[in-house]
Amino acid sequence: MSADDQRPTTPRHRADSPVDAPSPVNGTRSGNAPGHATDDGGASEVAGDVRGAPEVARDDRGAPEVAGDDAGVPGPGVAAPLFTAHLEEGLDAALRAFAAAPTILLGLDFDGVLAPIVNDPKMSRMLPTSAAAIADLTALAGVTVAVVSGREANDLVALADVPAGTKVVGSHGAQWGTVVAGPDGAGALEASPVELTADQTELRAELIRLTHEIADGVEGAWVQEKPAAAVLHTRQAARDDAARLTRAVLDGPATRAVQVIVGKEVVEMAVLEVTKGDALVRLRPETGADAVLYAGDDTTDEDAFAVLGEGDVSIKIGDGDSAAAYRVTDPEEFSAVLVRLVQLRQGTLDTFS
Repeated sequence: MSADDQRPTTPRHRADSPVDAPSPVNGTRSGNAPGHATDDGGASEVAGDVRGAPEVARDDRGAPEVAGDDAGVPGPGVAAPLFTAHLEEGLDAALRAFAAAPTILLGLDFDGVLAPIVNDPKMSRMLPTSAAAIADLTALAGVTVAVVSGREANDLVALADVPAGTKVVGSHGAQWGTVVAGPDGAGALEASPVELTADQTELRAELIRLTHEIADGVEGAWVQEKPAAAVLHTRQAARDDAARLTRAVLDGPATRAVQVIVGKEVVEMAVLEVTKGDALVRLRPETGADAVLYAGDDTTDEDAFAVLGEGDVSIKIGDGDSAAAYRVTDPEEFSAVLVRLVQLRQGTLDTFS
């Protein structure tokens, strides 16, 4: 995106409330299920291991093993508790159709989807089962994985430990990059810098200054300085302080921002208008995807669900109203979805090999 395309426009506000979205695609929206929606910075702590899930059997290629004829639901070859307690038949059928497309794109939020929610955002880590499945998926032909998050892109690479070739979209779509293998073997982000006009740069500095004036000195509150935004975090502040700071920011600096996102214990004031939906619209042609799967847990993910169409798959993690066609309870259950996709995609490729 050029600097000319990034001029400030009329502020657009999105609150942490149900989104007026189109009807679900690829199925009937599931009812509310217990779970944990979050902003991309962390919330109440959730256990980090798959609940009692047995180790997944793998073949000599390291891929999840499929036993006998792949009859379907739940995933054959995987010990039953990982699937029978989690994946419903409609979702499994949608995964089958998706995995059979020639070229597929998986767009995945990080916090609350790949990683359980924790109090300290710096301590967030992807579930081992999900990490292994993503490594398997990126090694298969015709598969692109993109991590799409409100976090800064460099933070995502450091925390997610995703394989080279993974696309990274940070700050809700303001930052773009690709993971490459670093000199030490660890993943490194290869990205273009966020381009701001002089006016946008000045506005960002003003938003940061004003937000610091409001929040500095309040225990548990802190201000994050993103490349194109100022962000107030109040998750660890006293409830009265959190409410007071949020109101002060919304009545003050937020009125000057181009885009304001009010999440759970977070207010982000940006100088660019970007959404996760915009990110998917750009990623689809860039990757040549015939079908897209997107999974998210927060209100900002509704923008991504809204741009999906026939042949795509939308999955909401946790509770809350959503336009997503399918729902799973938590990141642990979503790890089963990823393992299932490895099985199905490998089976598709074997069929045509």
